[in-house]
Amino acid sequence: MNIKDRGNKKWTAMMLIEHRKKLKELKEHEDDRKKPILDDQEKAVINSRLHQALERNLKVKIKYYRDKRFKTISGRIKRVDVNRKEVVISDEVIEVEDLLELTIV
Repeated sequence: MNIKDRGNKKWTAMMLIEHRKKLKELKEHEDDRKKPILDDQEKAVINSRLHQALERNLKVKIKYYRDKRFKTISGRIKRVDVNRKEVVISDEVIEVEDLLELTIV
């Protein structure tokens, strides 16, 4: 016996407009992540590795938070703007406060 299920399509006719809006909203925000809070020790490790990579022109892998998502980028650090608190890597500008992890490759 092969039953072909239509998923949510068969139920949408019985749903209120508010229910459909809420389901759509939940689906859009399903992958959203909260920004983790780093403690002082983790920030010190990132700062130390950042300084070392910049000084020696080493390749790094950076995990950062942007637009409610975790993102990763690899490359060499071009510059660090202390006044703006930004790191520039591979033409990508990342705010220092958004850095989550920095690994020297």
